[in-house]
Amino acid sequence: MSFTPVQKVNAYEIIVGQIEQAISDGTYGAGDRLPSERQLMADFGVSRATVREAMRVLQATGVVESRPGDPRGPVVTAFSPRVLEKSMAKLAQLDSVSRVELLQFRLLLEGHASLLAATERTDDELADITARGEDIADLADQPDGRFGERVNRFHQAIRRASHNQMLEICGNVVGGVMAEMIDRRLTSDTDRSARVRTSARDARALVSAIRDGRAHEAAAISTGNIYRYYADDLSPEETDRLATMMEAYSTLP
Repeated sequence: MSFTPVQKVNAYEIIVGQIEQAISDGTYGAGDRLPSERQLMADFGVSRATVREAMRVLQATGVVESRPGDPRGPVVTAFSPRVLEKSMAKLAQLDSVSRVELLQFRLLLEGHASLLAATERTDDELADITARGEDIADLADQPDGRFGERVNRFHQAIRRASHNQMLEICGNVVGGVMAEMIDRRLTSDTDRSARVRTSARDARALVSAIRDGRAHEAAAISTGNIYRYYADDLSPEETDRLATMMEAYSTLP
C-alpha cells in the first residue's frame, strides 16, 4: 500500500475555504455580513491574527470588503468580472504557461469572438471596430511601442460586439499579456512599416467580413492573421501544436 504525502495547510486557509463554501452554497449572499472578528475567533477556535489573515486573503480576492475599525463583520461582495480577470492575469503570466499555450487560447477566443461579432454586432459596435482597425493603419509610417496596444484595442472592440461576457473577460486577459509579445515581435522585424501595413490590411478584411455578416469567414480571417503574425517565430513543434486548430478554421497557410 502506498501513502500520499500530507500537505501542510495553514489555519487561515481552512477558514478561507469554509467561508468561500458558505458563500457558494448560499449561506451568505452579496451584501450579507459575516460574523464579527471576535465571533469568528470563537467559531473557528483560532487567534485574532489568524482571522485577520483569512480576511486579508478574502479581501484581496474580492470576496469580502470591510472598513478598518468597523466592529461589524465584513460584507460579502457581489461577483465582479474584474476579480476573475485579475486571477486569470496572474495565471497567464506564470512561467509554466508557454507561449504556444497562450497562442492556442488566443486563437480559440478571437476566432469565436469574430464569429459571434459578425452576427451579433450593432451598428455602433461596428463603427467602433472600424475605427480601431484604422488606428492600426495610422501607425504604418511611424510604428512604435503602441502597436500592440492598438491591436489589442481592435480585438477588444470585436469581443465586446460578440456579446459574450466570458469571451470578453478571458480575451482581455490574454490580449493584455500578448500585447507585449506583439511589440517584441515588431521590434525584431527589419521592415516594421511593412508588418504594420499587413496587419492593417488584415484588420480591414476582418472588419469587412464582420460588417457583411460572414461569420465563418470572419473567424478564419481572425485566426489566420494571428497565426501568420507569429509564424516566423514558431518552432516546428509549436507549429504542429497549432496546426489542428488552424485546420479547424480552414486557415492553415
